[in-house]
Amino acid sequence: MLATIFRHFSRYQEILSVLMRHGFGFILLENMGSGNRRITEAGMASLGQGIRRVLADLGPTFIKIGQFASTRPDLIPGPIIKELEKLQDRVPQLPFELIRRTIEQELGAPLQSLFSDFNPSPLAAASIGQVHYARLKSGEPVAVKVQRPNIAGIIRTDLEIIAEIIPLLERRFPKVQNYFLSGILREFSRWLENEQDYLREGKNAETVAQGFVKDQRVVFPSIYWSHTTRRVLTMSYLEGVKLNEREKVLALYDGKRIAELLSHSLLLQIVRDGVFHGDPHPGNILVLPGERIGYVDFGIVGTLTPALKGALFDLIMALNRRDTRAMAKALLQLGLTARNSELESLCQDLAEMQRKHLDVPIAQIALHNLVDDCMNLAFRHDIEFPPEFVLLGKSLLTLEGIVHELDPGMSLAELVKPFRKRLIVEHFALRSWLKKVFTLKKVLKP
Repeated sequence: MLATIFRHFSRYQEILSVLMRHGFGFILLENMGSGNRRITEAGMASLGQGIRRVLADLGPTFIKIGQFASTRPDLIPGPIIKELEKLQDRVPQLPFELIRRTIEQELGAPLQSLFSDFNPSPLAAASIGQVHYARLKSGEPVAVKVQRPNIAGIIRTDLEIIAEIIPLLERRFPKVQNYFLSGILREFSRWLENEQDYLREGKNAETVAQGFVKDQRVVFPSIYWSHTTRRVLTMSYLEGVKLNEREKVLALYDGKRIAELLSHSLLLQIVRDGVFHGDPHPGNILVLPGERIGYVDFGIVGTLTPALKGALFDLIMALNRRDTRAMAKALLQLGLTARNSELESLCQDLAEMQRKHLDVPIAQIALHNLVDDCMNLAFRHDIEFPPEFVLLGKSLLTLEGIVHELDPGMSLAELVKPFRKRLIVEHFALRSWLKKVFTLKKVLKP
């Protein structure tokens, strides 16, 4: 601990200054102290506001932590999640000379020999990198994503400090232990390491795109590997209207058809391919001429393993049978850990969820309410879901929000229905294939 303090003394001072400025010690004493007082909904919301302000002031690493934590409603209470979702990953743009220097160091050549044109004003600036429009020498328009200088060192320093602080908080404020901060930090560190690797992001884009090679309605950026390294990513520039420009999209295109195409493409990624865009918010999706859609930014990609698909199948079958006990067992099987879960209590809560969500026509199901209630239930019963399952839930919630904006009369639950059938068919096909393999092994065994 002392060695970390001396090594990063100035950063410790900055962190303590921010905490004191926001009176964060008092906030913790009020809401997370060692007493038995139950925290009210208003108290939890107040705590979330305090956490959000502190993280925003502490800079890129802490903003990313808050954004990442907001994807774990199975671990963190809803009022805090709602505040963390407000964190914006926007930072001042870097001077162009720093961008030029990074590109030339990474690609080993002068900028003018790499690109025929390079716009010094960024298309977007975020905490890890910023994106510029350019043209290759061969004439193709490209988007060049350039990592901020020294960001890896800044993140490494902050993560070391946080790893030292968490045990102190847990000893001083026992209720902090309920939020599993050490586990979240480990998971976040892996996630942030991946997001800093632009080679991985380029491979992610190509992997997701493979399932749509024959579908010209869904477009992914091509990666120019000759102009790509771990800290510079060069990809084809997709020219279109981002979905966060809703009024412009609806003025140019049919909202219903765009919503159907977007839903179909993301659900295919999930159910058919098992690899899906993990952050499909409106700023990462464009509508292109010809009523096509384009996906960008593949820093976060979800993967569904056969085991996770199997667990989802068990849960879907239990839902179809309206069998609350089987649903409870499937949830516990799907959960990474179940520290204090009692089956009977879980069954009672699931029966209530069934009455609220499942005993109604499918077109009337509000998927976001169903997922929220499922995550709140997981939090109450200490069930920690695998990160990929939670990412899947968040992606579907984001998709439902976009669909509602494009066509308020459309039901995502109705659009999901055929894919549920596809998952069931795929599950039985896999079981049949495995059975044949094991039978063949027995026949061939000497």
